[in-house]
Amino acid sequence: MGIGEGIKMAAERVAVKDLKLNDTVTSFFLVRNPQHRIRKSGEAFLTLLLTDRTGEMPAVMWEDLDGIGERVREGDLVKVQGVVGNYQGETQLTIQRLRLAREGEAAPEDFLPATEADVASMLTFLQETIRAFTSEPLNRLLSRIFEGEGFREAFAAAPAAKELHHAYVGGLLEHTVSVVQLCEAIASHYKGAVDRDLLLASAILHDVGKIFELDWERGFDYSDEGRLLGHITQGVLFVEAQIEQMPDFPPRLRMELLHNILSHHGQYEWGSPRRPKTIEALVLHAVENLDGKVNLFLKLVKQHADPHREGWTVFHRSFERPLFFGEPESPEETLRAV
Repeated sequence: MGIGEGIKMAAERVAVKDLKLNDTVTSFFLVRNPQHRIRKSGEAFLTLLLTDRTGEMPAVMWEDLDGIGERVREGDLVKVQGVVGNYQGETQLTIQRLRLAREGEAAPEDFLPATEADVASMLTFLQETIRAFTSEPLNRLLSRIFEGEGFREAFAAAPAAKELHHAYVGGLLEHTVSVVQLCEAIASHYKGAVDRDLLLASAILHDVGKIFELDWERGFDYSDEGRLLGHITQGVLFVEAQIEQMPDFPPRLRMELLHNILSHHGQYEWGSPRRPKTIEALVLHAVENLDGKVNLFLKLVKQHADPHREGWTVFHRSFERPLFFGEPESPEETLRAV
């Protein structure tokens, strides 16, 4: 039976997290990051990520590049047949046959990874944080932003990145809440040395430009504005436009809030237009960097463990090293602990 015959979606839907070495796979997936490449011999081949809500797997297609392989694009839903193998220490699917999903066979939203946290509770947390501000200008500004038409829906749905940390539906909201909670703890620890309201407002708004930088309808990709401007610039322009509608907003508060957003990446080489120059900016950069790295670490442990070395992830370019997450305790060690 061919790949296009006798389709039974329930029977042929295989989760990425369940794929194992040497498995023969026939299933639907969502395509991310398709790359048409050329071998030294001059022959074309295709690399891509096959994704669903449970994870992602690198894949390669060596043949039929003049056919359907040439037409595969970011966000396409495809049905593939292939075998799970190993390449440079990481599992990879070698695609034998591939076609685009037909109308009604699969829906993109069923394949996009999404936050496991409760979205309504996270939004409520941010709204309660804003209501608790003693700074009246910041309270009005943040309330104005969150009450804007369509803002909460976009902020709750957007990913925080295309590929790295919090790269899933609701990832921006989850990352923001985590950064706010960590900033709250640091402000409390350093007591009067940090302007709590300014720090928390900056934490809520630091990545607001992501709702303009990214598209998440069919997979995750950059918008045209996102590619040309980037989320930091877009975020500053958005917040500045909101402040302009509040003529009595304190000029110094405006300057420091915008500086915190501009400098939250910390270093010029990390895409930061400014480096942190206030205590709130220093804290915000350190915290958001920490939260992103921890989330990426957990993602690598879950999705990219080294199949040949227990307790380690594969090498990852962001960290420029493999990462150690520990070996499971043996039954004897567990008994000794008891």
